[in-house]
Amino acid sequence: MWVECVGYDGNYYDCKLVVYDIPTAKRLQITENICDGSTPAIYKDKIVWHCSQNGISNIYMYNLSTFTKCQITTSKQAFDPAIYADRIVWTDSRNKISNIYMYNLSTSKEAQITDSKLPQLESAIYGDNIVWEGDRGGRSYILYPDIYMYNISTSKTTQITSSESAFLPKIYKDNIIWMDGRNKNSGRDIYMYNISMQEEAQIIMNGSTQNWPTIYEDRLVWQDWRNGNGYSDIYTCIVPTIVKSPIANFSVKPDVGFAPLPVQFTDYSRNSVSRSWDFNNDGIPESTEKNPVYVYTDPGNYTVNLTVGDVNTTDSKLSTILVFPKDLVDDQLILTEAQISTSGEAIYGPSPKIYGDRIVWVDFRNHFDNQQTRDIYMYNLSTKKETRITTPSSRFSYGLDIYGDRIVWVDGRNGRHICMYDISTSKETQISFDGLAYSPSVYGDRIIWVDDRDGRYHIYMYNVSNCIETRITTNESVPRGIDIYGDRIIWADSRNGSDDIYMYNLSTSKETQITINASVYNPKIYGDRIIWQDYRDEIRHIHVYNISNSKEIQIDSTIVGSTSEPDIYGDRLVYTDSRNGNYDIFMYNLSTQKEIQITTNKSNQDDPAIYGNRILWRNHGKYGIFDIYMCTISLKESKKSATNFSANVTSDLVP
Repeated sequence: MWVECVGYDGNYYDCKLVVYDIPTAKRLQITENICDGSTPAIYKDKIVWHCSQNGISNIYMYNLSTFTKCQITTSKQAFDPAIYADRIVWTDSRNKISNIYMYNLSTSKEAQITDSKLPQLESAIYGDNIVWEGDRGGRSYILYPDIYMYNISTSKTTQITSSESAFLPKIYKDNIIWMDGRNKNSGRDIYMYNISMQEEAQIIMNGSTQNWPTIYEDRLVWQDWRNGNGYSDIYTCIVPTIVKSPIANFSVKPDVGFAPLPVQFTDYSRNSVSRSWDFNNDGIPESTEKNPVYVYTDPGNYTVNLTVGDVNTTDSKLSTILVFPKDLVDDQLILTEAQISTSGEAIYGPSPKIYGDRIVWVDFRNHFDNQQTRDIYMYNLSTKKETRITTPSSRFSYGLDIYGDRIVWVDGRNGRHICMYDISTSKETQISFDGLAYSPSVYGDRIIWVDDRDGRYHIYMYNVSNCIETRITTNESVPRGIDIYGDRIIWADSRNGSDDIYMYNLSTSKETQITINASVYNPKIYGDRIIWQDYRDEIRHIHVYNISNSKEIQIDSTIVGSTSEPDIYGDRLVYTDSRNGNYDIFMYNLSTQKEIQITTNKSNQDDPAIYGNRILWRNHGKYGIFDIYMCTISLKESKKSATNFSANVTSDLVP
């Protein structure tokens, strides 16, 4: 089926809609006087198209079985129809804005699918699912289209992409395909989304531009410009099967408390068919339940191991639990302090970061000839080895974070770029390229940062696993203190006149305002908790917001000193406090509601960070010496009773 155009009278081509029957090799003309821009579609014996002339455009249908033609719309602004079974969808501009409409041939009823103030275009339909391209972010449609899906049975709309560069979707069964310009260096590429698996994959990535994809059964076809010389060719491939590997993830509540301590484990793993809980990490599984409760009867430091798998692969995740004796007193805790760096040049600004056995910080030791050379160093607690991460050509590094094997920072060698170092491969990768980035944070495969590339400050995210960059924020207010944990990104901005916290959920694509009329500084997130330092009462207090129950509490209401720089891990908060005349590090346990002073020397400490039972900070020594220190929290071992006895005979004949 095609539109055949011959001749041109200065206004219109003489165009006809033609169908070719493959079994009979017959060519059938359906109608005359069709415009050259019409896009016909076919389902079994029904053909639909739009006819546009003199500013009027309507949808028509022809039945090959009955040889009858009928007009579907009367709006005079209907374009680009698609059909499946007895449903026809199209774009309609009757209200001056293009929206998606549907007509049911069985009921003879029309329904408006979208009601947006921005254009929604290029609809397609299969079964109960309608897909289209459009922009719902309040910006220019031409620059920022995404793919959306509407399910007729559930009346639910789902945003499929967030690239703001997705065009011309098609749908067949469970697969949605489209062309996407997110990879700016390679023109447009073909992407696919599987509805059942909720997974996206880039199908074509040969560096050329691909256009006009379509799909049927297991075949994908498209126009491709890879051969150059200004010519394109048609290519086809088998639609790939998206395979999702298992990813272990779980939460622990609480992860610290008094014995006997019941702990609720909640499995958030993905793509798994089996699970095994090892609550003591001794290699012996204790449970295969999804959300078990385990009671720790004895005090100690425990490591939990969850292993999930499918038929081919497995994945594991560890978490730590600290169990105190029932009648714990302060002197039962052992605080072991150690000096990590020795250069005396650890820089304030990005706080030192810790993940597992790895500590990273920014160091000024290599400055020379009055040139500011800032490098990133890493210390491995297991091997007791220090490593310089950045190369001599970097010279200016700041804004630091670490998660797993990935270290991210702002590199100032040619503007401000986000760079990543993979510890496992010793490879450095540049993530952003516009030269206007700062404040990176990393969690798993996701790296976020603030960027003012278009003259406005926004949060961007880069997914290392699929090399996709996404703009997260749409508000024009400058985001500050960004952080990420799991699917949640938080930041503070002053869009409403006060410095409030906002949260964006990547799984739901929804933004939520967390605080109202606050004065927020330095927010952090861990699990379901968001913490920050708040100035609303003119005295800096630490506040905690619980996402699961929407409750906010103030931690240090009785503290008269000045608290700042909070960090969180599980139930434990660390912060700096000057109540004793100098800045010391304190820890507060949300589970036990007890506070412990970590440092007691007369020098100043700042930039605390916490991971498990380890607390990190920067120490201000004499004569301008700045080094990284760490405190490890452990329990005193209980005293064991001594055993002794005597015997008057130690050897003889029986009896």
